[in-house]
Amino acid sequence: MKILLISSNRERHPWPVPPLGACYVASSLEREGYEVQLLDILYSDNPSFEISERITGFAPDLVGISIRNIDNLDQQSSFFYLEDIKRDVIDPVRKATSAPLVIGGSAVSIMPERIMDYLGVNYAICGEGENAFVEFARNIESESDTSSTEGLLYRDDGKIVRNPVRRIENLDDLALPRIYRWVDWRRYGLDYAPYPVQTKRGCALKCSYCVYNEIEGFRYRLRDPVKIVDEIEEIVANCKPNVIEFTDSTFNIPVDHAIAICREIERRRIRTSFNTMGINPAAVTAELAELMREANFIEVSCTPESGSEKMLKSLGKNFTLESVERAARILSNSRIPVVWYFLFGGPGEDESTIKETFKFIENKISRRDLVFITSGIRVFHGAPLCNYALSTGQISNDSDLLRPVWLQPKGISREKMLYIINRETIIHPMSTFRIIRRRPFWHTSLKGYTQFSG
Repeated sequence: MKILLISSNRERHPWPVPPLGACYVASSLEREGYEVQLLDILYSDNPSFEISERITGFAPDLVGISIRNIDNLDQQSSFFYLEDIKRDVIDPVRKATSAPLVIGGSAVSIMPERIMDYLGVNYAICGEGENAFVEFARNIESESDTSSTEGLLYRDDGKIVRNPVRRIENLDDLALPRIYRWVDWRRYGLDYAPYPVQTKRGCALKCSYCVYNEIEGFRYRLRDPVKIVDEIEEIVANCKPNVIEFTDSTFNIPVDHAIAICREIERRRIRTSFNTMGINPAAVTAELAELMREANFIEVSCTPESGSEKMLKSLGKNFTLESVERAARILSNSRIPVVWYFLFGGPGEDESTIKETFKFIENKISRRDLVFITSGIRVFHGAPLCNYALSTGQISNDSDLLRPVWLQPKGISREKMLYIINRETIIHPMSTFRIIRRRPFWHTSLKGYTQFSG
């Protein structure tokens, strides 16, 4: 049986992201004996044509489409990706083949029924796709009933039926994604894209705006640190990436797991650089920071989201302002460059809480670091703050949230919030993104601000 997987993501800002999830699924299918091809259209000038050409040449018996994002989460300049995906991916597949088509990916796990309706497809896989797609492929191949497939959504008499999701307990049993085998990694490398590695799945935190738990569950499932570093050694030997990025929602929770990974990297003296998107202030320790420096972390991203005690509680954070201050001291002493993320617009935000956050930035964050300012919180069904939006009449139970709806705090208008943020950022020199020694590096001569709205 021949299976074509298509990664539909075409967004390259702020840097291109290779399709880690689709590569995991491709490797899992290949291990089960299927003939698999993965078409990555990120760099395609004419995706519809490439899809038609690939289907004509390969003649797949089953097509899977990975969808990463619904929209760009930018309140001031919103872009809805699904419209292009329907026109440039779904429609060309339908025209070129009558093979069954199934969608999956992180976006689908957030709003599976709604996305199925919008795209007009008959099958979707919610949650992790490695085992579910293999099971679905077996049923298609044997012409068996597909309706029992874990995590599958399908149509029955015009209605969408959703099967329960079963999480993969032992991640070490999965086939390695080996991204460099499935996509043209050279193109990503030329754009200084970091090479993604997962050390765990799931998130036990309960941030009020987040739906990550809908994708991977509320419980951490950890990979063996030794096997993680085995994978890293293989990656370095095969494609020599500029930097390897740990893509976990929070790399340093549990902190002992992060420490074990860093020690294993240092023990093997691996010659590459690392960064990580998710450092939670509650679990920043001097030991971990020192080990990350020794392992050659050239940058980390820390996500307190606010410098206001009131807003940390409102956003459902698992730490206090004191924890954020301690994390700032430890990270500054480690001399690892840090990108700090702050998010304005949560329930209870007002002029005083905005000023508290900027005061924290001025007084507590190292002048070597970069600050990302984000304004506006998108409302998703399943996120705790959805209840706030319901209670304040901003949405109703039957509101369609497929297209972005932005939360409106009671204490400040959107216009006033943006005015204050712009006033604070405009008086500081802007940071620049520079490439040094063929790898990404956040460089600031003085502390600066880069503002994104979303």
